[in-house]
Amino acid sequence: MSKPNSEKQKMATSREVYHRIVWDGRLNANAFTIGYRDRRWEERIWEKPLIEWQADGDIPWHRIRYFRCQDTIVWDRDRHLDLVSTDELPPTAWVTPAQVQINNSDTTKSTISTFKARPVYEYISPSWQPVDRTISTKSNTLKIVSLNVLCDTYESEIIQTAKRIPVIAAHLRSCDADIIALQEVTLPLLEFLLTQDWVRDYFISESPSGSTLPSHGILILSKLPFTLVEHEYSQHKRVLVGTWLVNDEQLQVAAVHLTSDRARNAIEKRTHQISILLEYLKTQPGDCAIIGDFNIRNDELAEIFTENNYIDVWQELHPESAGYTFDPQQNPLAALMSLTGEVARLDRILWRDEDKRWIPQSIELFANEAIPDTESTLYPSDHFGIKAVLRSSIDLSLQTIPPVYQSAVVLIPPAEIWPPIQTIRRRFDRRFDRWMPHINLLYGFLPAEYFESAANAIAQALREIKPFAITLENFATFTHHSSCTAWLRPVAEPRSALHELQSILQQIFPQCNEQSTKSSAGFTPHLSVGQFRTAPAAISQLPEWHPLTFPVESIALISRQGDEPFQVRYLVELGTAKVECVASKLVSNLMQIANKLAPELSPEQQKHRESILSVLEQACQECLGFPPSLHLLGSARLGVQTLHSDIDAMCLIPADLSASAFLESVQQKLQDLCEKAILVEDAIVPVLRMQIEGVGLDLLVARTTHDIAKLKKLQEALPEKFDPVSWKAVLGCLEADAIVQNVSQRLPFESFQKLLRAVRGWARSRQIHGNAWGFLGNFTWALLAAWSCQNYPQDMTFPETENLLVHFFQNLSQHDWIQPISLSEAGRNYRVLPRDWLPIITAIEPCQNSARNVSRSTAKILQSEFDRAAKLAEQALAGKISWESIFEIIDLHTQTPQFLVLTATTANENDREIYSGWLLGHIIGLVIDLEKQLNISVRPWPEIIIKNNTNSAVLGLEISETSQLVEIEEIAKNFVNRFNYQNISNRDIKWETVVCDRATLTQHLN
Repeated sequence: MSKPNSEKQKMATSREVYHRIVWDGRLNANAFTIGYRDRRWEERIWEKPLIEWQADGDIPWHRIRYFRCQDTIVWDRDRHLDLVSTDELPPTAWVTPAQVQINNSDTTKSTISTFKARPVYEYISPSWQPVDRTISTKSNTLKIVSLNVLCDTYESEIIQTAKRIPVIAAHLRSCDADIIALQEVTLPLLEFLLTQDWVRDYFISESPSGSTLPSHGILILSKLPFTLVEHEYSQHKRVLVGTWLVNDEQLQVAAVHLTSDRARNAIEKRTHQISILLEYLKTQPGDCAIIGDFNIRNDELAEIFTENNYIDVWQELHPESAGYTFDPQQNPLAALMSLTGEVARLDRILWRDEDKRWIPQSIELFANEAIPDTESTLYPSDHFGIKAVLRSSIDLSLQTIPPVYQSAVVLIPPAEIWPPIQTIRRRFDRRFDRWMPHINLLYGFLPAEYFESAANAIAQALREIKPFAITLENFATFTHHSSCTAWLRPVAEPRSALHELQSILQQIFPQCNEQSTKSSAGFTPHLSVGQFRTAPAAISQLPEWHPLTFPVESIALISRQGDEPFQVRYLVELGTAKVECVASKLVSNLMQIANKLAPELSPEQQKHRESILSVLEQACQECLGFPPSLHLLGSARLGVQTLHSDIDAMCLIPADLSASAFLESVQQKLQDLCEKAILVEDAIVPVLRMQIEGVGLDLLVARTTHDIAKLKKLQEALPEKFDPVSWKAVLGCLEADAIVQNVSQRLPFESFQKLLRAVRGWARSRQIHGNAWGFLGNFTWALLAAWSCQNYPQDMTFPETENLLVHFFQNLSQHDWIQPISLSEAGRNYRVLPRDWLPIITAIEPCQNSARNVSRSTAKILQSEFDRAAKLAEQALAGKISWESIFEIIDLHTQTPQFLVLTATTANENDREIYSGWLLGHIIGLVIDLEKQLNISVRPWPEIIIKNNTNSAVLGLEISETSQLVEIEEIAKNFVNRFNYQNISNRDIKWETVVCDRATLTQHLN
């Protein structure tokens, strides 16, 4: 029983486990007990029978610690134990077949209890044996087949059942279906099927003796193991419902044969039958299909199916095709059995999948041709069979990605027919330079970084879609509020082909639905040619048009970058599952992107900074009375400064000189040059923050008993000759020097500088930069880049930055964060503490975690970004996507559903500086408080938003219970009170704390 947990499989949530036990008719809910913690008595575990648990009560789901089945713990949050999802439950968890009851309401109980469990049979040589198990199987596709095989109760001499049975069996074999539902099965047909070798690879719903088969009935065959329940509508009418576990999710398939029009009150009886079935299926988890002979015509029962979220797969994929399965005009057997001679689509496959785990890919008729070499025209049955193929959503995460309007899925006419189209567009279409001639299928669409996964998903869905032709027949117009768009009308052959293609794409990407929802008419295919003031103006100015026909053999995934035109990125062929990456147009220079995000200093800018440093050096000399020992820190020391970088410097001063006094004297010396100067004395290391000629300048000091004039190299400095605070400042220089030394032993230092510039640009674009916010600061990113270079496999080479960046992200994505990252042996021996979520350790003793501000939430965000970047960088290196995709600027508004906004308002600029400084020093404490006290995830926005007289900070929130909103506001107010207590003199700062959603966030930031 420990195997699933040893593999660390994903646990079901407590909510999912509860609902599984309550609604799975095979489980005895009375045998289960819930263990939970009460907020008022955190030190002990309370228990309650599961059937008494109030799902919408006061106790939130995250307080459930375990589920117990009598004496056996079957789900435990702390031990990561989940025996419910794997069905490894003790015998007492299961009910006997006669006890199947699933819902607590009396009405539902009376209905559901009539669905009785039945055995399923498997061929275990040398005979068929009953089995009762559901094993999870993996599958990318699911083939489902239904056929009414026509019993010989009526007109037995004419319908020649003996000839038809082998043909029916042959058709079923050729379908190679996963699940087969047959109606009007007789004992002779069952006996014949059981003699076929291929049937022995299936599980069947009937005993080999046919003991429960009436004169004719329903039979299910399945390649996949399943369990079965049966409901009897009457003595001769029943429904079978099988339960499968496919890709670790439950699937219910109901095989039906509803009452035919031969019976009195047939419509009322069918409505009653389907209502009972739907009531039962409502109680079942997972996806549902209803298949078989419905005996319904046109839209009968359509309303009840729609209300219960079922789609008719044939109508979904072939909306303009009749799909008759009962055709007396073609099939003599249907003519013989028909009361009216009318054609009808009696047989159907209905599908309900609210989570879009499966996508209908194709559906077609089979057994719809006469049997060869028969004296009269004989068909396998009076019905034609239906066969549907559903495709697993290859990557469900694709459906969670919001669409953007820099990409689309389109049909592009071949270049040889462009000239007449472009002649018109060049004159009338203001978007001529941005778009090629095209027919939009999906727009907006996924960002380009997801194109490879999206193209593969599309290719699998379109492998059964054959190429077709389109004719651009004539002009039409869309009328807008104050303008009009003219377009060419594309008409497909066959007529439904274009709509079917768009419908399949829409199912794969349901969030990209603009083309199908813009108007009440749904998807309207069009090729835009121009914009006009009015429709009459368009008609009068457009030239005469001669229809053009072209083949549709592929669709294109297109995107644009910035103001560039759209370009084809991927082509997906119809009917072949072939994907072509148009890579030549994707590759761009990585360093151009990095320099755009973090521009290097020009020679003039570098000279300007050197002049500012010389001014600072002169001021320090005048204050000290001797030439200062001035040392650069941070980006300047590593040579990776950007236009937006401050100059960080440290000055050594004698131990008998006060740090504050020295910094105040420097401030006075430079006051005429400074646009702004603030002395921060309560920082870990006191610092004088100035701005001179537009450049930020931070000056730190280190007090020492060394003879400063004789201390030639900072590496010669002894820790004991500095006070602890001063030594921290010195360490900042020494740690940077350790990076230079370690990297230079393996690679040219210029390679490291380019890598670090790219990494920092990426971190800022993905909003994961800033130690104060629980992410990583400049120094930690430098440590990681140096560590990656240190581990680069090619010694002393000059690798391309692209290769270094791929190696960087792969190393971080694959790293076991139980192990510390460091450049030194002492750092690698660092003892990781419980709150060291990402141990990135300094190189010089005493070694410390440079990422100590990283919290549970921000660690998860960082690891997710490492994984994303590793995947995309590999694709970019292979030329499959652009490097820009990695650096896509993240929209923090879309990352979480709720937000905590902290706003301080004051007209005093110094007070705003005090607020910002205090907030940067304490905000991570608020993040950790929210995580610990409420067990929620927090997404900090790594900046202070300054507007007018307000400074605002934003924390994104993932909240599981709405009751937590009040607690969040209480924690935030305590945070504000801490500021007021520590800054008692700053009473003119007005605070506001508010928890809001996306819709109201903007107004709180304005």
